[in-house]
Amino acid sequence: MSGWFDPQWVRAFQDAVAGAAGFWRAVAFLGDEEFYLLLFPFLYWVVSARLGLRLGLALLASVQVNSVLKLALHRPRPFWVDAGVRALAEGRSFGAPSGHSQNAAVLWGRWAWTGSRAARAGAAGLTLLIGLSRVALGVHFWGDVLLGWAVGAVLLGIVVRLEPRLQAWVSRRGPWPAVGGGLGLAALVVGLALVLRAAFAAATPPAWAAAWSLDGVLTAAGTWSGLLVGWAWLRGRGGFDAAGPWRQRGLRLIVGWLGLFALWAGLRALFPAGEGWAPAVARGVRYGLVGFWIAGAAPWLFRRWGWATAARGILEPPGGA
Repeated sequence: MSGWFDPQWVRAFQDAVAGAAGFWRAVAFLGDEEFYLLLFPFLYWVVSARLGLRLGLALLASVQVNSVLKLALHRPRPFWVDAGVRALAEGRSFGAPSGHSQNAAVLWGRWAWTGSRAARAGAAGLTLLIGLSRVALGVHFWGDVLLGWAVGAVLLGIVVRLEPRLQAWVSRRGPWPAVGGGLGLAALVVGLALVLRAAFAAATPPAWAAAWSLDGVLTAAGTWSGLLVGWAWLRGRGGFDAAGPWRQRGLRLIVGWLGLFALWAGLRALFPAGEGWAPAVARGVRYGLVGFWIAGAAPWLFRRWGWATAARGILEPPGGA
């Protein structure tokens, strides 16, 4: 291998930033699943339901695309092919495109799209640092990161262009046709992943077998589906307004996070693990319930307990960018 996929370039960068592993791990955490499970409920329940939904769906769309692209390209990570690269973080899936880099470009780019110049500069800086962290931790080639940024930029443009059209369509047709389309897209993504694994898994080295796991695809597709169904279900019951006294917002966040942890960690302990159809279905169901809790069940309970109100005057949640 040469050029942007040369492990020597990864080793050189690791040597240049030696001693800063803690910093790079902290930066990389901003692209981890656990961070997003903290961030999006906070946005949805405390800041703006509309903002949380838009950013959440944009991120999950990116994760689904990234999961399929990783399987289609099935490229190794640098420490798989060069023992001199220090793997300072976990990397079980294929390497290209870098999911952290791609998702950061979509998420923070969408957040800052209509914001101030300072917000756009901050989003660009954060996206840059998250990408660099993946090379510093030895889990991506430079080419993986560059490809992730490029795919993320394309997806960001698509999201920004389609959002107003989809919103107008939902206003005319109601939420459930949109949910049906979203569920169909999730099923298509899972189907593509199955086809790619069947077509190429046998031709890759046996040591890479774990990278053909569909966990990433099922996680994104399940959460996406649960989020859409929860949003539509709640919308038909008056929606949810994230405004209110800060005491109420704090109660929502604490209780909501507790419920979320019970679903995410509790069901992981109860459901079957490993490969096969039963663990795959269990994973999809588990993350579907996580998405439904965030967008539907938890806000409905907050309203029932008097910690929140319905959306004012319209079914669509107010506020947000």
